[in-house]
Amino acid sequence: MRMSGFASGMDINQMVGDLMKAERQPIQKMQQDQQELILKMGDYREVNREFMQFRDNTFDTVIRRSNMDAKEVTSSNEGLVSASASAGAANGAYTISDVELAQSANNFSSEAIVGEGEELDPTTSFIEQHGSYGEGDIIEFGMTTFDENGDEVAVAFTFDETDSLNDIMGEINNSALGVQAFYDNNTQRVSISRKETGVFNPDSDTDNYAGEIKFGATIDEEETSGDFLRDVLNLDEGNESEAQNASFTFNGLEMERQSNNFDINGVNITLNDQFTDPVTLNVSNNTDEIFDTVMGFVDDYNELIEMVDGKVSQEYHRDYAPLTDEQRREMSESEQEMWDERATSGLVRNDRMLTGALNQMRQDFYTPVNADDPNQTFTQITEIGISTTSNYQDRGRLEVDEAQLRSAIEEDPESVFQMFAADGEETEERGVARRIRDSLGGSIEQLSNRAGRSEMASNQQFTIGREIDQASDRISNFERRMQQVEERYWSQFTAMEQAMAKANAQAEQLMSQMGGMGGQPM
Repeated sequence: MRMSGFASGMDINQMVGDLMKAERQPIQKMQQDQQELILKMGDYREVNREFMQFRDNTFDTVIRRSNMDAKEVTSSNEGLVSASASAGAANGAYTISDVELAQSANNFSSEAIVGEGEELDPTTSFIEQHGSYGEGDIIEFGMTTFDENGDEVAVAFTFDETDSLNDIMGEINNSALGVQAFYDNNTQRVSISRKETGVFNPDSDTDNYAGEIKFGATIDEEETSGDFLRDVLNLDEGNESEAQNASFTFNGLEMERQSNNFDINGVNITLNDQFTDPVTLNVSNNTDEIFDTVMGFVDDYNELIEMVDGKVSQEYHRDYAPLTDEQRREMSESEQEMWDERATSGLVRNDRMLTGALNQMRQDFYTPVNADDPNQTFTQITEIGISTTSNYQDRGRLEVDEAQLRSAIEEDPESVFQMFAADGEETEERGVARRIRDSLGGSIEQLSNRAGRSEMASNQQFTIGREIDQASDRISNFERRMQQVEERYWSQFTAMEQAMAKANAQAEQLMSQMGGMGGQPM
């Protein structure tokens, strides 16, 4: 039981509080050290995220051939023929003439599917309006088309009295047949056409033309009739418009394709109309796109260097430790902001891991690239107009002679690509971007071991995390000791109060006795 100044008249609460404030001074330093570890971990992780992002972006820019060997195609008549080219397309001129466009097979009802003066609601039950076509109140039929290999694609359909004509059309459209069916309410007829142009049925070019859309289907040796299509929807296989492949002359060679859009030697060609006279396609390197890719890489690299250099060059303010909660309560908001700005500055100043990563990337740029190619035009990054600035304080920031870079791309885009993306077992055989990716991989691993990653489940998986946990343990142990010290103070003051109370009681009793004696006659 605590006694607070009843006997002594002293403010025991204040005295114990002051004593404990002095006793707790070491914990403030512990908390500040722990908070500095947390802030330093945040700096490391921020740098590591930038490293990982740059590494991943590099793979999608200068290392990707489609970006660094980009092609452009110009057509002498875009209205007739348009084209694009992949990275593997050979530069040169191509001519196309005598073009007949590909067409898809289609069929339609020879007459309205309801009698004259009658109307059909395609949204309600077809059987109730038109009657069934099968056993009982059902509709059964099959259809057959052909895939790109000329193999039959057979589908059987079954509908009941709840299904509408729209339901029937929808099932056909969503099937594997590859056809598009619709009902025209004005003419009350049905149209069915192949979704793709070209000839798929291998028998369609014979004297016994079989068509691209056959009525009826054979599935697991079971025959499904197509009579519903013929007798109810009034479709006639003989009315089918014949499918046609695109035919053309390409650089003097007569060719056919099923589609009006096709690839020839890496050039994607789209026939927009039929014509006879030659149209010329010119394939060349897309210097602008390659240039933009390289410049994007350089800009990203410079941003990375600037960010990391900013971290390792910040001034460290030794006298501004991170604020504790108690210290924050004693400051205004503006004072806290000014203090935090200094307390978070320079925590990784001149850090060896970060400065080492910067130095390694700079070395990766300047080491010659000796790709296994006797025709390689460029071996030094400076030969294509890229160099580091003359100011050593820039930490290897890059600058570009744009005219020289464009000239190098126009002269030998493959060699420019290899300067960044060449692969090999030895460092000298790998391109600049691959070296940097490898170097960053090592730095990322080091930083992860030191500061961890956000997805790590436990602080025990990385160094700073273990140090933070150890600091927490020291703080908890110190807090327990402070509780014991506070209890001791209270015990001592309580004992003092009890002793003084007892002494006061004895004094009062003595005074009482002396007062009684003074009242008796001598």
